[in-house]
Amino acid sequence: MRERELKAPSGAARSNPVVLVGVARSGTSWLGHALGRARGVRFYYEPDNVDADPSNDAAAGQRGFGPYPVIDSDSGAGQFGPLWDLVFSGRLPFALRERRRLRPAAKVLLRLPRSIRDPLVRSAASISARRPGRAQSVVVKTIYATFSLEWLVARYRPQVIAMQRNPLNVVSSWRELHIPLFDLTTRPIIHTRFIEPLGIEPPGAGAPEVAQIAWHVGLLTHVIAQALDRHPEWIFVTHEDLCDDPSTTIRRVSEQVGLEWTDDIDRFLNDNNRHGEGLAPVRIATEEPTKWRQRLTDAEVEQIQRVLERFPTRGWVRPPVTAS
Repeated sequence: MRERELKAPSGAARSNPVVLVGVARSGTSWLGHALGRARGVRFYYEPDNVDADPSNDAAAGQRGFGPYPVIDSDSGAGQFGPLWDLVFSGRLPFALRERRRLRPAAKVLLRLPRSIRDPLVRSAASISARRPGRAQSVVVKTIYATFSLEWLVARYRPQVIAMQRNPLNVVSSWRELHIPLFDLTTRPIIHTRFIEPLGIEPPGAGAPEVAQIAWHVGLLTHVIAQALDRHPEWIFVTHEDLCDDPSTTIRRVSEQVGLEWTDDIDRFLNDNNRHGEGLAPVRIATEEPTKWRQRLTDAEVEQIQRVLERFPTRGWVRPPVTAS
């Protein structure tokens, strides 16, 4: 990639931007919402989750967005370039910060003819980036930038936090919440760049659901693991450390990325340490590390491990020594 392709856009936020990455259900929401309560922070929850519609996989990405984009240069960024410009400028409108608010607004914009929409998005990004009053710090949580991390880092120079969770918990949670698999097994560019070098073909359509999910988790964690190996300066956090001592772990991470602790973080941790379900970051922390035991049979655990053992990191970002 040529250096001029990766030059940060004029006006982009340069005050301690932080990107939090991990596979879905790895604890990124929990940590992201906590860090978003640090002083002077504007938190963006999955701003790139714009056109990830599991009910219409065939159309995903045809309008310039879509899940898990593969981006390695500004010229190949499409509409994600202006979108991330808005995010890192710290000027994305409040109503568009959260996924539940972003997607309806984005779908309206996507209905416009591309000849009108594209210049409009680029212009909005450029104008917003130059406006005063941006946040002191920007924290972004993403589960879809797995294949775009090098581009994001080179273009915006954020600090990166990579998260990991026991893959048995991840797989069982994906199944429970019906996390969509999208087209990771069939998209030609992903197959050529990431699957073929591994030589690990996905399970067939008749394979157990947990085996299919495990393969997707194995691929995504492998790509994140490779990126972390290339960037030892990134911060690595485990979901298990969060569960063991949320306050201490999040304080440590806050200090590492230069964010100032607030009482609001303490309140968030206390208020959300209770029983919950679904996607909300509400959990009894001490119950989370072994949650997979309630969700998986011995046979399913064996099926998952059989798939994950084929991947270099076995479904972890950094596999623990005791993992088997």
